[in-house]
Amino acid sequence: MTKAVRRVIQSRQVVGILVVVIYGTLALWSTWPLARFSTTSLLTGASNSLTVPMFNLWSIWWNTEGFLQGLNSYWNAPIFHPTQNTFAFSEPQTVTMIMAPIIWLTHSRVLAYNIYLWLALLLNGLFTFLLLRKLSVNRSIAIWGGAAMLLLPIVHWQLDVVQLTPLWGILWTWIVLLKISRHPSLLRGAELGMAFGLTFLTCSHQGLFLSLLLVGAFWTLWKRLLNPSLWTACAVGIGVAILLIGPVVFHLQKAANQNHFQRSSQTVLQLSALPGDYTASTGRHLINFGILAARDQWQLSPGWFKVGLATTGIIFGLMRCRWRWWTMFMLMTMLLAFLLSLGPNLNIYGWYPWWTLTEYCPGFSQVRNVFRFAFFVQMTIVLLAAQGLYGAFLMSRKSSSKKLHDYMAKPAFLILGLIALFEVCPASPVLGKTPHIERHAGWIAYIRNNTSPNHAIACIPFAQGIKVKDFETTTRWMYFGTFHGVPLVNGYSGFFPDEYFEIRDALNVESPSEAILQQLADTKVEFLVVMRSEERENAFIDSKFNSVLLEHVFSDPIGVDIFRLRKIEK
Repeated sequence: MTKAVRRVIQSRQVVGILVVVIYGTLALWSTWPLARFSTTSLLTGASNSLTVPMFNLWSIWWNTEGFLQGLNSYWNAPIFHPTQNTFAFSEPQTVTMIMAPIIWLTHSRVLAYNIYLWLALLLNGLFTFLLLRKLSVNRSIAIWGGAAMLLLPIVHWQLDVVQLTPLWGILWTWIVLLKISRHPSLLRGAELGMAFGLTFLTCSHQGLFLSLLLVGAFWTLWKRLLNPSLWTACAVGIGVAILLIGPVVFHLQKAANQNHFQRSSQTVLQLSALPGDYTASTGRHLINFGILAARDQWQLSPGWFKVGLATTGIIFGLMRCRWRWWTMFMLMTMLLAFLLSLGPNLNIYGWYPWWTLTEYCPGFSQVRNVFRFAFFVQMTIVLLAAQGLYGAFLMSRKSSSKKLHDYMAKPAFLILGLIALFEVCPASPVLGKTPHIERHAGWIAYIRNNTSPNHAIACIPFAQGIKVKDFETTTRWMYFGTFHGVPLVNGYSGFFPDEYFEIRDALNVESPSEAILQQLADTKVEFLVVMRSEERENAFIDSKFNSVLLEHVFSDPIGVDIFRLRKIEK
């Protein structure tokens, strides 16, 4: 190996380490002070509720534990007992099983969750850097692009929904598509399938959106469509993707069909964007342009400076032959994502494309948060902005002397880049403290050691309402369940089984009836775990009915009582 080659390798290694350090630092900075409380707290985001973060924490735990029990047990997660296939009621997030070693070594579910969050942010920046380098953008601007993607406003606005944070699978898919457009091969086709498959296994919601956008923007490859190698590579990619996501898609679709899961038209309409929402950004503003036409809680722009640079990037990209297809692909993806984010708000002479899509494309009738197509709008704007910054840099270098370029143009581009990068910074994170497990160790140990195999428990109170924050009680019970491992009648997910709300309403009354207790006993519910309160002071006492016996068996000083439920044999 020559000295020149060795120097190049060493230089790339140094740059790689530097990039990882920069993005790791940004990930910690943008979520600070989470790092100080990484084993006790979770980010609550704009909702100011631990419901979704604790549910996703439970999902990460189940991915590390349930998969080891076999495929059937994996999908029959320990919630909504005795309903089957319950893990398919929401995002499986199968990729999070990579957190298993951290949970096994540290026994901290919270730490594993937070590390996964930081890792996702870091990889978002890293894959953006690799994509821009594949486009021959210079290192400094590629690093800028990665940092802008890591700090993407919509990601940090939705940071409590951790499955939406990883964008690296989408970026990897685009990287491979870029490589295939130039030199298609079977190996690259397999890599395309792997990248898309991991995107779907990270977040099926984003994978579904990506699949539609890829189909919609594929025509931009029209000059290459006559190349048989391109079609062969894409066919291999589709085959690999099907192998990876097939079992997940099967169970998600099975759960949707069996339970008739659909979103109400009113809910979908409320969670769709309006064009004016793209005129403002959420977060802390270096330069505040106001909300203009945007609604207060719906600010979907990545920042006006990035939009300006993206416009320059589109012009420059269309002028440059090597970037023309890529620019058209990004532009089409951005426009499609913008239109689709409007959902039912998009009306073309009485035709509503969204409802047509839900009728003919599997999976879209279960989509609730249509506005999340805006993730792709912001991502493409950042990539085009990096392209625009680089294009302007090249033009400046060509049109001015080296001295003028070094002493005036470079500092100007540095200032412009920093303004565009930090024009919208993440809002100050809001942390929520998770329950102190040591305080609950007594009743958790009793449940773990005394519940019969294949039996379950019901934890009271259930959620009192239907708002997300109301289910924080439920996700606390689910969190405790990660320590005792016993199936719950309780549960929280994207969808609920029909009988859940009937059981909830029957158990949240002042005194449960014999009928509901018998129903629970018939489904092998062995214990009722009751959190004491003034409202339920006498709701649960030793009771003997004709068919069931309710017997108090354990009392924990922290305010938890356990009742054994037994059927009376006649």
